[in-house]
Amino acid sequence: MERLKKMLRNTNSNFEVHKQIADSETSETFVGKFKNIKSIFKLPKNINYEFIINEYLKNNIIEQIIKKNITTKLLYLEKKTGLVIYEYFEMESSTKELINIPNLGKQLRKLHQIKNNGITKTFEDQVNLYFSTTNTESNSKFYRQSLALLNELKIDKDENVVSHNDLNLFNIMFNRRDIFFIDFEYLSINSRYCDLSKLISSLQMNETEINIFLNSYGIKNLNNNIYTKLKKWTLMNIYTEFLWANFMNRKRNNHFNEKYLNNLKKEIKQQRQQLELI
Repeated sequence: MERLKKMLRNTNSNFEVHKQIADSETSETFVGKFKNIKSIFKLPKNINYEFIINEYLKNNIIEQIIKKNITTKLLYLEKKTGLVIYEYFEMESSTKELINIPNLGKQLRKLHQIKNNGITKTFEDQVNLYFSTTNTESNSKFYRQSLALLNELKIDKDENVVSHNDLNLFNIMFNRRDIFFIDFEYLSINSRYCDLSKLISSLQMNETEINIFLNSYGIKNLNNNIYTKLKKWTLMNIYTEFLWANFMNRKRNNHFNEKYLNNLKKEIKQQRQQLELI
């Protein structure tokens, strides 16, 4: 908290930091006031190892996100330190029932239409970094499988967009009227199906909701090929979480326990069985 307060003093603006509300692997989040406005302060952690994050702070990406009203109102941004201050957004509930599915699809479409002004890092770069750092004999089967699947999926480069890559229920702020995306640390160039499948699985959409979501996003001609891509990206997202967790364990001394990793392995096996990859 003291590190944050020191940075805030340099803004020459009045502020209050009330409490910390989140502590992730890459950042800390606090609630308070900035210029007498209730605010969220997001501060990246000092990471002393190679890690591909915060590409959204480069090349005018965050400015486009703000202009398109994809995230909550920005009050302050310091690109050098990564300090971001947003106006506080009041959520009525964290249950998915309040999410307007058509608006969710339209909001994701807006994100994916952002122009790539020089982002060079891709989802493949992220996965390869995890792989090169944490590949072990005990997990070699999962690494081989994930790379084989990624090589298959990356063929469709015409589907590539500016992708959030971590759109789960915790990274969506919403009420009955508005939907905003937050936490863009892992944003990179990737297939649009990564975000689409992540939202479908995170919100546990049923078939009707999936069709409404995809139609509002702009995918009108639904067919087996599209559904297969979504299922394969659901599997790829689980592989990525497994690789990322092992990467974090190597860098942060067993941050994730065996139960968590074994549950991911079970999910991988179930998804592969559904796709008849076993």
